[in-house]
Amino acid sequence: MKIEAHGDGVYGVEYTRRADGNHISSAQLAEFATTLDEVLAMPGLRAVVLSGEGEHFCAGRVGLRGLTSAADVRDDLNLILEVNDRLRHSPVPFVAAVEGKALGFGCGFTTQCDIAIAAEDAVFALPEMSHRLPPLIVLSYFAKFVPFKKAFELALTSRHFGAAEAKEIGIVTEVVPPGTALRRAVEFARLIAGLDAESVTMLRAFSRRVAGLSDATEANNAVATMAIALAARAH
Repeated sequence: MKIEAHGDGVYGVEYTRRADGNHISSAQLAEFATTLDEVLAMPGLRAVVLSGEGEHFCAGRVGLRGLTSAADVRDDLNLILEVNDRLRHSPVPFVAAVEGKALGFGCGFTTQCDIAIAAEDAVFALPEMSHRLPPLIVLSYFAKFVPFKKAFELALTSRHFGAAEAKEIGIVTEVVPPGTALRRAVEFARLIAGLDAESVTMLRAFSRRVAGLSDATEANNAVATMAIALAARAH
């Protein structure tokens, strides 16, 4: 993970696994949470911009292999919740800059961001069902952004969909020409930085609470359910 100061209280966090499409491992999820702690503690912070090094935003999560106990599976999955928790309790907006692939975790985290800027050729998907894994953690919040029938269809089929559809269903805020997502995301973040900081914090907290995004109960239920099911499969 790399932190970059863009000025005006705007800080960027970049996935730096260019060679493998910015897949994120369990160890890197823990690093991501620590990096977000560092950024969220920055004096004068006004917005966080999330991007991926190279061609892709984030091609998904690669969990630990060979886990056989429900407790170990739960601990591995809880790393996702730790990262999501940082976003949930952030006092400032998150802006995603999506180029290339945003799959699995990448798609989910983009969805949770307050603003998402995507390149016209960006590709999204929830591919877990193609690996015999229902994406329960994502679905704990996904249908709060996306109409239920569409959310269920995307989770069920694992199909890829483009930036235009992502915008139409509520995942993406704005679609831009390829190669310009980060520039536009920083521009949007600077717009946020120019507003009254206290008002932005109040607006974000209230909006997310009204939208049902401030409660992690169903996400915790998803982890518990997945941990039991995956541990049972291992035996």
